[in-house]
Amino acid sequence: MSAIREFYGGTYLNTEGIEGGTTNKKIELKYYKIINNVTTTKCKKTRYGIEVVKKCVGNNIITEEKKDIFNCIDCEDTAERVLELLKVNKVSPINVLDVLEDLSNKKSRLYIANI
Repeated sequence: MSAIREFYGGTYLNTEGIEGGTTNKKIELKYYKIINNVTTTKCKKTRYGIEVVKKCVGNNIITEEKKDIFNCIDCEDTAERVLELLKVNKVSPINVLDVLEDLSNKKSRLYIANI
């Protein structure tokens, strides 16, 4: 099984007004669609995952954290809607799993396979 990581989009967080935030600190969030071709004994399917990367730059220090969630979505259109939702709401790696679990419980609006 091979995975393809495709950049979807990115955004920046405003650190002004955040407790302990400084004006020279930048926080960048990037969102990726992970494409997996899964082969079973019966058929070959394409499944989609999500990767969220948070990069902080400040005071000459760069930190990065990321969260990968593989094979959690069955449809490419749904994966792109989820990625847009994550990007617009500036969801970080630490919260992405909770958001996906909440979305999976709302099956009338969006289908996400069990994680």
